[in-house]
Amino acid sequence: MDKENSELRDRLLGQVAQPGDLASYRQRVTAMIQSNAERIRRERILSTGFWVFCAASATAWLWFSADSAHLPRGPFLACVFFTWGGVEIVKHYINASRVDLLKEIKELQLQVFELQNSPRRPI
Repeated sequence: MDKENSELRDRLLGQVAQPGDLASYRQRVTAMIQSNAERIRRERILSTGFWVFCAASATAWLWFSADSAHLPRGPFLACVFFTWGGVEIVKHYINASRVDLLKEIKELQLQVFELQNSPRRPI
């Protein structure tokens, strides 16, 4: 997953628009941002589903723990599942925030390029 994120960062920040190519550059950036928005939406659904699975599994471990074994297996596994699900939710949040930050940086870069390429009026 980190390799995919590095490739995204390199694609978004590694390209520089040429003065005459600003419109096609804007279209490429917009297409890249939209594809990443779809990916983030899928990841949100998957990570939320995984957290629900972990919460249900933890509840099952607590509810149906084997008391005859005299071992704290149920509470331990419940903590593991709750922690695992929470880590996945936090990982998704961090990744989504990072992509949003890259998107904002790219939009700012496009605005700067447009200002640089606009004809200047005398003051």
